[in-house]
Amino acid sequence: MRKVFLLLLISVLGLVIAGCDGKESGQIVLTYANWNLGSPNSEEPNMERLMLKAFEEKYNIKVEIIERPKVPGTDTDVGWAEFLSAKASVQKLPDVFAADDIPYYVIQNWAYNITEIANKDPEYLNISEDIRNAATYDGKVMALPCAVFYAGYIINKTLYDEQGQEAPTVESTYQEFINLTKAAANHTSTTNDGVVGIDGIEHFIHWYPAQLNPDFGWFTLDEEGFHLDSEEFAQTMAEYRRLQTDTTFVYDALTYAAAQEGSTIDLSVIFPEGDQFANGNVLAKYDYSWSFGFMQKNINEGIYTWDLDFIGTPSVNGNKRVPTVSDFFTIAVNTKHPEEAYLLAKWMGFGKEGYLKRIELSKTVPGIAQVNFAPLQNDEEMLDSYFELYPSFTGLRAIIERGEFIVEPTKYLPGYINARYQGTYDADRMMGKIIDQLRLGEVQLADVKKDLNERINEIYQEAKAAFDNAIKKR
Repeated sequence: MRKVFLLLLISVLGLVIAGCDGKESGQIVLTYANWNLGSPNSEEPNMERLMLKAFEEKYNIKVEIIERPKVPGTDTDVGWAEFLSAKASVQKLPDVFAADDIPYYVIQNWAYNITEIANKDPEYLNISEDIRNAATYDGKVMALPCAVFYAGYIINKTLYDEQGQEAPTVESTYQEFINLTKAAANHTSTTNDGVVGIDGIEHFIHWYPAQLNPDFGWFTLDEEGFHLDSEEFAQTMAEYRRLQTDTTFVYDALTYAAAQEGSTIDLSVIFPEGDQFANGNVLAKYDYSWSFGFMQKNINEGIYTWDLDFIGTPSVNGNKRVPTVSDFFTIAVNTKHPEEAYLLAKWMGFGKEGYLKRIELSKTVPGIAQVNFAPLQNDEEMLDSYFELYPSFTGLRAIIERGEFIVEPTKYLPGYINARYQGTYDADRMMGKIIDQLRLGEVQLADVKKDLNERINEIYQEAKAAFDNAIKKR
C-alpha cells in the first residue's frame, strides 16, 4: 500500500512540475494578451477569442488568456505599459502579447529575438519587405506584424460621374488626382448643394516626401534620421500650404477659414445638412482600411447607394508608396516555447491558415464583424477571400500586389513620439506645436528648418543610441 502511495505521489509531483514548466499533462500551455479581446463575460462573440480556441483545437496547444485588470474602483482597464510592467517584474510576461512600443520592450529586455525562427518561414518572408523590416533591427527580428491598415483616399466614383468628371484611380498621378477633384468640387454653393472635394490633408506632410524621394520613409526618415531641411520637405510644405489655403476644393482649408474670427463663410448654406461623407457628398476622403467594414456594410444594406473605391495615395514622378499603420506581436523573452509562441503569433496575424480561418469565422458566426484587415501576404487565395468581403475596394488589391509602402513609425521607431510630437523644441513649444505652426503658415520653414532639423534629430538620435546599445545585447 505504501508503495502505491509513493507512486501516486511521484505521479502528482510530476504533473505539478510539468505544469510549472508551461505544460499540463504533457500539453504545452501558452499565455496571451491583447487589447482587443473584449470582456471575458460578454455575451457577444469575440473574433480573437474564437481564433484562440480554433488554434487550441488545431494544434493541441492550450492558450491561457491573461486578462488586463481594471483600475481599482473603476471599469477602466489599466494602461497597457502598466499591465506589462507588472507582469515583467515577476518574469511572467505573456508568451505572446500585442506591442505598442517595441523599442521600449527591447530596452527593457522583454522581447525575444525571433530572427532564427522567422527567417526560416517562407510565409514570413512573403510579407512585403517594407512592412517586415519595420520591427527588424540590426538584422534582428524583435516583433512580428499581425495586421496592416492602409491609408489614402477613398473615392466616390458615382459623385465624380455626377459632377461630369472621371474618377481618380489607383494609377492616377498626384496632379491628375488634384485636377479631377478640383474640377468636380463645389465649395461656393449658397443653396446647400455644394460638393466636398478633398477631405483630409493633415498627413500629407508625412507621406508626400516619400513620393518625391524613394529613399525616404515616413516624414523624410531614412537610416540617418529626419531630413526636414531637405528640398523634398520644402516642396512638401509648399504644396501643403497651397492645399491648406485653397478653399475652393479642400474641405480642411474651408473649415479652417470658416472658423477664423470675422469669417463670413457659412458652411450651412454651402453643403447639405448632416455628415458629408455619410451623405455621399465627399469626392475624396483620406481614411484607413479599417473603415472599410462599416462602409461595405452600408453598401451591402443599401444605405450607401454610391460606388466607392480606395486608391491609396497618388503617385509622384512614378513613385507610389502607400502609407500604412501596422500592429505587431512581441514574443516574451521569458517564453519557454518560442517556436510554439511564434506559431500562435503567426496564426493570429500574418499566417495563411489562421487568416483563412478568420475569414471563415466572419462568414459563419452570427454577430462577428467582417475581418477588418487585408492579408499581410501577397497570396492569391488570401486576397481572393478578403475581397469577397470587400468587393467595393478592389483598388487596394493592386496596391498590395505592388508591395511598396511606408510604415507609420509610432510603434517601432525609437523616440518617434517625442521627436515628432512631445519633445521640447524651445522654451515655449513642443515639436508638435512648431510643426503645426508650419502647417498653418504661422511660421515659415525657411526661418526654422536648420534648427528644426537639428532638434528633431537630436531627440531621435538620443533615443536611438539607447536603443542601439540594447539591441546589441539581444
